Amino acid sequence: MNNCWNILAERAQHATREAQARVVDVRARIEKLESSEAHIDKLRADYVERYNATQKESHKISDNIAYRQFLDHLRGLRLRVESQTSAARVQLIEAKAALLVAQREQAKMEAMVERDERNAEQVAAKKEQRELDAAGIRLFNLR
Repeated sequence: MNNCWNILAERAQHATREAQARVVDVRARIEKLESSEAHIDKLRADYVERYNATQKESHKISDNIAYRQFLDHLRGLRLRVESQTSAARVQLIEAKAALLVAQREQAKMEAMVERDERNAEQVAAKKEQRELDAAGIRLFNLR
């Protein structure tokens, strides 16, 4: 019986470690996506600044078209990254919930291991006490 609870406790501990790793992975993904958002924003700001500087000089219509296309492309990238970030945040919430469940299960299994150990100690103590009582009675009867 003791072995069974230990195995279940180990499995629960393994599940908790996996859930923790998932939370860490999702957090890292969110940070990477947020970094991508910042990079896109920086690219856009730099491009707008350079474009505004070139507006003072003579330029072609194709330059304006390319400028607008590039900004549209950046806007599309930003929207895609925002969507991925939102999805990752949902995944983080789910991963945290799974971690809590795994931690509760691990705590239950550890409690069961401790309870089983206490029960085994009590059984051993009772057995030892019975043996001592039996030995005492034998000694008493020998007199």
